[in-house]
Amino acid sequence: MAKKSNIPTKAGLKKGSEGKNVAAVNNYLKENGYIQSDVLKKAGLRTVIAQPEPKNPEKFDDNTEKALRLFQQFVGLPETGELDQPTLDKMQQDRCGVADMVPELKDGKIPSSYVLSGCKWDTNHLRYAFENFANDLTQNEVRNAFNMAFGLWSAVTPLTFSEVGVNDNPEMLIRFGTGNHGGCPFPFQTNTPLAHNFYPPTCGGGHAGNGHYNESFTWSVDSPPSNIDLVTVAAHEIGHGLGLAHSTVQDALMYPYYGGEHRYLHQDDIDGIQAIYGAAEWHHNKKVQRVYTSHHSDNCWAFIQGIGWRKIKPGTVDGTTNMFIALSAARATDRPVSVYIENNTIQIMYL
Repeated sequence: MAKKSNIPTKAGLKKGSEGKNVAAVNNYLKENGYIQSDVLKKAGLRTVIAQPEPKNPEKFDDNTEKALRLFQQFVGLPETGELDQPTLDKMQQDRCGVADMVPELKDGKIPSSYVLSGCKWDTNHLRYAFENFANDLTQNEVRNAFNMAFGLWSAVTPLTFSEVGVNDNPEMLIRFGTGNHGGCPFPFQTNTPLAHNFYPPTCGGGHAGNGHYNESFTWSVDSPPSNIDLVTVAAHEIGHGLGLAHSTVQDALMYPYYGGEHRYLHQDDIDGIQAIYGAAEWHHNKKVQRVYTSHHSDNCWAFIQGIGWRKIKPGTVDGTTNMFIALSAARATDRPVSVYIENNTIQIMYL
């Protein structure tokens, strides 16, 4: 892999140090949310960890030290305030391009938990489209990777995701590219970052919800991955697109640094996304007590034990008919069912 740009290369820096490597430290802290910059302003975010910009970018001053201490605290390193070797190693690790943020401290410390951006969608039914695809993968491989990534979030929330065409005005657009990649206000540097994803409309601006993936990297869909695992990175970036900021929990999917394949949600990720959208409303081992349908099955209902009447709405007329037949069979044989209920309609049902 080519040398990463704008990242420190030498450890041993501390307050009073000067030079281009110090400038790289300040630049890294600025790009990732620890020193005030246009990055946070463009994203419309407020964070208490962003320190004033040093007067001389090539000097390691009090602001650099404080910003570095907060960075070390956020990522789980000893809070030395110096660019020691563990801190340099962390800065050189592949990571997401979304800046770290914390809206408030607890007892002067960064909380060890998920972080909410304060942004969310006003609908639970989100559509996405691909503007292009990764050069190293087939379109089917990319599509399958994103299906898996979206599925992690839909499994624990009321959210649903469907692919549509670019011209169908989707909520989320997916693009692969390098450099300025289609006029994005946050151009990719050489081999850094892996990707970035804009937050929902309340603070995502004109690019709200859109995810961009750096083609300087080689993407993989294998398990174990042969290169950068697209499923892992996509799932992380989708988390931003839904309103989650970076977590300080190192085992969480939303931790800002890539550590290899991570195709699951940590409890911290689940707690965070459910704090925004709530939990998926599954009701298990319930009896179907009554069923009813109108002419041609245009409208079907089921009376579920302990829940009451709910309309059957899986999305198509045939699907409604099939689900009504299955619920009628369960009613006739007194078999318990599991149903997923959203917006007072039965979306999914398991016998």
